[in-house]
Amino acid sequence: MSKSIFSKRFRYRQNYINSSMSPNALKVKERIRAKIDNGTYKLEACNCFCGSNESILISEMDRYGNYYPFVLCKKCGIMRASPRLTKESYVNLYTYDYRTLYGDNDWDKNKLFKMKLQQAREAHRFIAKYITLPPNAVVFDIGCNMGTMLLPFHQNGCEVMGVDYGIEYIEFGRQKTGLNLQVGGIEKLRDFGGRADLVILNHVLEHFIDLENELAAIRKIIKPDGYIFIDLPGTLWWIKKICKGNILSVLQNAHTWQFSLSALRYVMECCGFELIYGNEEIKSIFKLSSILKDRTAVPHGEFDKVLAHLRAMEDVYLFKSYLFKPAEMLGIKEIMKNAMQRIKDTRYE
Repeated sequence: MSKSIFSKRFRYRQNYINSSMSPNALKVKERIRAKIDNGTYKLEACNCFCGSNESILISEMDRYGNYYPFVLCKKCGIMRASPRLTKESYVNLYTYDYRTLYGDNDWDKNKLFKMKLQQAREAHRFIAKYITLPPNAVVFDIGCNMGTMLLPFHQNGCEVMGVDYGIEYIEFGRQKTGLNLQVGGIEKLRDFGGRADLVILNHVLEHFIDLENELAAIRKIIKPDGYIFIDLPGTLWWIKKICKGNILSVLQNAHTWQFSLSALRYVMECCGFELIYGNEEIKSIFKLSSILKDRTAVPHGEFDKVLAHLRAMEDVYLFKSYLFKPAEMLGIKEIMKNAMQRIKDTRYE
């Protein structure tokens, strides 16, 4: 593995502080670091989904400042955490530390519920635009949080069930919605006794440890003519639009994988799913397929495309970091904004 393609800011250093983190999140960050240091949270090496271990180092740390390297596969262009937490360590992270570190616990839960419900209604409209579910459809949500994604479907006559490892959020969701929400993972849905017309993975797939086996398990709980909705932070779109060019902001320690749409489509086709619609954001719908794509047929030019995008975004970020504050001081903020826009217009869209 080669050194980072970027700068010193991607090197792990114990004194790094993310100024956007709350006091509670900073405490949890230190607690996670201690658990990694004392072996409570264990790390393991991770080969890419395509089978290759040839990669370049993007960052030695996650956005919170803990040691958590991210690498970009030279063969298929998928970014992944390696080494990463083991599955058992991830379950403990989600149970005890994740929500506070992520910032959800800084919100009033009723306000957070309201915000997530609005997002759920938008997702419901998106799904309805591309597929039509049968009357009384069965809908499963894996990683359901408070269950808000299921509410619009329940209100339209669907039978719903959600699972999540976050005990506090499952209990709150049950009280708030009255829906069938269970603490756990896919195994709880298998116990449900039926198959789904639709499975929802709302900012969940990027958390999977073993993509092949977990998607194979999902295939077993979907009806032959069923669908899967996947919403996750697309590498290309999120770094540019949400993170404003700051690559470090998208490197979340619970995100084992980072996908562009091409990379996601490659993974899903290898695991027996066919793309119905998707965009770089990523909001996408797949259906079951009888064909499993050859894993050696990686997306052509994906590594070069993602690498070029990361380099362009780092240029934008460094340009803003080094020049924008002096520009404000000199009273030429608008001139600098226009210059930044011209730079962005020449980059990946």
